[in-house]
Amino acid sequence: MTTQTSSKLPLGPLVTLATATFMSITIEMLPTGLMHLMAPDLGVAESQIGLLMSVFAFAVVLTSTPLTMLLRRVPKRILLVGVLTFFSISTILTAAAPNYELVLASRIINGIAHGVFWSSVTSYTGSLVRPNQLTKAVSITGGGGGLAFVLGVPLGTALGQWIDWRATFVVLAIVCLIVAATLWVVLPKGVGDKPAPATAPVELPTPGAISDVEVITNSIPVTRRSRKSMGLVITLCILVMVVMTGHYSFYSYISPYLLGPVGFSEALLPIALFAYGIASAIATALTGTLFTGRTGAGFYVSFALFLVGGGSLALFPQISFLAGMGLILWGFGMGFLPTLLQSRLLAVAPSKHRDLSSAMYTSGFNAGIGLGALVGAILLDSYGMGSLGVSFLTLTMAGVVINILVDLRSARKTA
Repeated sequence: MTTQTSSKLPLGPLVTLATATFMSITIEMLPTGLMHLMAPDLGVAESQIGLLMSVFAFAVVLTSTPLTMLLRRVPKRILLVGVLTFFSISTILTAAAPNYELVLASRIINGIAHGVFWSSVTSYTGSLVRPNQLTKAVSITGGGGGLAFVLGVPLGTALGQWIDWRATFVVLAIVCLIVAATLWVVLPKGVGDKPAPATAPVELPTPGAISDVEVITNSIPVTRRSRKSMGLVITLCILVMVVMTGHYSFYSYISPYLLGPVGFSEALLPIALFAYGIASAIATALTGTLFTGRTGAGFYVSFALFLVGGGSLALFPQISFLAGMGLILWGFGMGFLPTLLQSRLLAVAPSKHRDLSSAMYTSGFNAGIGLGALVGAILLDSYGMGSLGVSFLTLTMAGVVINILVDLRSARKTA
């Protein structure tokens, strides 16, 4: 008997997976909070610390799909524990690296493990629960990522200021090993190891999933035509790549931006990041309640929060209160969007291609992270801090346009 046969949510495994995603995202994003400490210690510019995000993300993009396919026969429980352990070891290498070049190499190893973990954890979550529980399950496991912004990055930033950025990475690596051991104990054996039977070309979402078949309210409606199934996955990946490129072209350099143009003190920096994370976590927790059956509305609410919140921070940095409120609104938007996208992915992907679809989504998301950090580094060195907000607003609007075009195309196809 598998976990899916039970009507109750398997909270133990889901919460443990959420803890694993918390550690994964915290370690990935920590350079954004420790940038002002890492750069002088390694003797490089802040833009080069931002590039650590790029190499991490590009390692995910280049390796997650082929490695996921190569390792698809490895039992999911063993795979998740193994990659999280590998992730912890590479984090220790980051802490021990004596120069920037070796830190860069360790982050590439980090990224390889991160990509396999994320492409596996999404499909594994779908295997743990019934179809009408997908929204709640993804909200729980995805909530670990949101909590990383709430507690992980702010506490990591504060810890780095208190002791040392290298010691902070060591602490996180040790905690990551503990989480890996917990996964080994808690995760059920055999779940998700066999591919789901292809009983239909595309799985239509159940009423409990964040998706529905109405064209007007859906950004990407689910159809019964198999030739459209992976096309919907690809469209979703393009959309997320564009939006995340804009997001991370700004957010990757949020610490020097808040310390510079906004004028926050170092003591206030962890608090500001904490406020952003709290907003993100609240939004993640409320996504299923607010947007079940209203996915299209959820996307546009997220985009509006990006533009209003990030726009306030970008256009009015000299007004500290307005910039701070903008950061919080931006956090709400970022909290909604990933859960909406992941739930839609599980709804539109054929069951037999869930691992591949998850790997493609992970690649698209991380391509956005890598390109965003790279674009931000180029703009920062060439045009200064003020250019980061312009990039963010421009690419967010491009995402809105893509979403509108998809809506219009879907409406024509079903008219």
